[in-house]
Amino acid sequence: MKSLIGALAIMSLTAGASHAAVSPQEAAALGKTLTPWGATVAGNAAGTIPAYTGGLPPSTHPEGFKSDSGFWANPYASDKPLFIIDNKNVAQYADQLSEGTQELIKRFPGSYTVTVYPSRRSARYPDWVNQNSIANASRCKTIDDGLAVEGCFGGVPFPTPKTGHEVVWNAQLHYRGASLLLTGQGWYVDAKGSKVLTNGTSAATDSQYYNKALDVDKFASLGLYQTFLNIYTAPARNVGEGNLIRYYVNPNKNPNATWNYSPGQRRVRRAPDAEYDFPVSTSGGAMLYDEIYMFSGKQDRYDMKYLGVKEMIIPYNNYDWAQTTPANLLADKHPNPTVMRWELHRVHVVELTLKPGMRHVQPKRRLYYDEDILAAGMSDGWDASGKLAKSIFLPSYQMYDKQIPFASPFWIYDFATGVYYHSSISAGTKGVKVFDELKPLTFFTPESLARQSQR
Repeated sequence: MKSLIGALAIMSLTAGASHAAVSPQEAAALGKTLTPWGATVAGNAAGTIPAYTGGLPPSTHPEGFKSDSGFWANPYASDKPLFIIDNKNVAQYADQLSEGTQELIKRFPGSYTVTVYPSRRSARYPDWVNQNSIANASRCKTIDDGLAVEGCFGGVPFPTPKTGHEVVWNAQLHYRGASLLLTGQGWYVDAKGSKVLTNGTSAATDSQYYNKALDVDKFASLGLYQTFLNIYTAPARNVGEGNLIRYYVNPNKNPNATWNYSPGQRRVRRAPDAEYDFPVSTSGGAMLYDEIYMFSGKQDRYDMKYLGVKEMIIPYNNYDWAQTTPANLLADKHPNPTVMRWELHRVHVVELTLKPGMRHVQPKRRLYYDEDILAAGMSDGWDASGKLAKSIFLPSYQMYDKQIPFASPFWIYDFATGVYYHSSISAGTKGVKVFDELKPLTFFTPESLARQSQR
């Protein structure tokens, strides 16, 4: 009986377990041997990853850059490639390439290549974000077995992550400005090379997590960390449609929510299926809801194991990629590799394994997140038979004048069908607009969605 009582006591203590903040020694390293967001300041022993020296300053002004144009000119345009990885030498670099990258090189010999440039640690965050990142190290924690966070605000929640959930929360709460307007086009390319414009979008997104008018206590009362209100501008059959998404730091208490507006019905409807492995219709079904930005939404279906930090070759500083037109970017079998820049960086590796009793078309996934731009990187997913099913690539670039390390757009390849989908191609649109002030919360409501869609 005593042993049973003891076991029940242990179960009650571990149920909904939380993960505490870091030790004082770890916190003291932030801003010294570690950056405020937890990356190693020093370069690697081989000298192929440089030391962090502050990133690109706000005064950066390369040729062709126009402030508030929605686009950022390439400050590294004069860099020359170090080497190119193709089907002849891919085995030499296998340890530094994701399985998806290797498979694309092997599947399309002579066509899909990886051009590797000097590594540039361009990331730079505003001082107040860095200050909050350091403060979060001692006050922020996960609760409910990693599915929610508390005590976090205004910076990287876990500068020295210990669990897979913490790494994923770092990506989901990554700083990308407080208020943005994103315009772009999503394209679906089938195995025969046919290209279909599946969506043109104008998406307003605000992050209350980075709202300077709040503090840690006020944000805790709100709990809403990210909002999206998206209006479709193309193709013609979808013009006037829209959706609204709200993400919360405790989705058990306040579930994430999506609403859709249909101009034909002139009404807003809740979209309860818009999560997990439900296909996103505006991607032509090529992408799942929880594949948006590599991993999106609630984390409850997977065990998330943190595998530590590894040196990997990932898409990085992709200024040219972000400004390439669909005609030049979308090749028949895969995106045009000649406009993508790859670099060697340290990444956080998280392995996702489907929990017993849970359902998902990808029982295993692996996420690679950059140590400086914590939402950027790449991921692989495997199907129930153990075959590589999909890979996602999420490039990044630094919005130097705004001090925003930006991860977008992304593309996803389906190895079973040969289809790929590319999100948010902004060439020919207004690009990305950055605002200092957040919109009123009333802007991100179902009623507002109906009004905005009818304009």
